[in-house]
Amino acid sequence: MPGRVSFSAYLTVGESFPLEVRAVAIALFYAFGTGVGGVAGPALFGALIDTGSRTSIMWGYLLGGFLMLVGAATAAALGVRAERRPLEDVAPPLSVAT
Repeated sequence: MPGRVSFSAYLTVGESFPLEVRAVAIALFYAFGTGVGGVAGPALFGALIDTGSRTSIMWGYLLGGFLMLVGAATAAALGVRAERRPLEDVAPPLSVAT
C-alpha cells in the first residue's frame, strides 16, 4: 500500500506553500510520521494490551481520537482556503522571479 501512505503524507502539506517547499515538507512529514508512528504506536498499544484491561485500551483509543481532533482544530484554525483557486494564486512557485 505505498500509494496510500504517500497520499496520506501529502494531506499533511497545504497547497499554500510553493511546490519546492511542499516536496521537502512531504518528505519530512512522511519520515517523521513513519518513525514515530512505527515505534511509539505499537509500543503504546502493546503495553495497553499487556495490561489485560479493556479500560486501558479504551484510553488508548481516546488518546488517538483526541490527537486527531487536535489536528483537525489546528487545520481549521491555520488552514488556507485553496478550493477552486489556481495554485499560482495561492502560492507562487519559488522559481518565479519578482
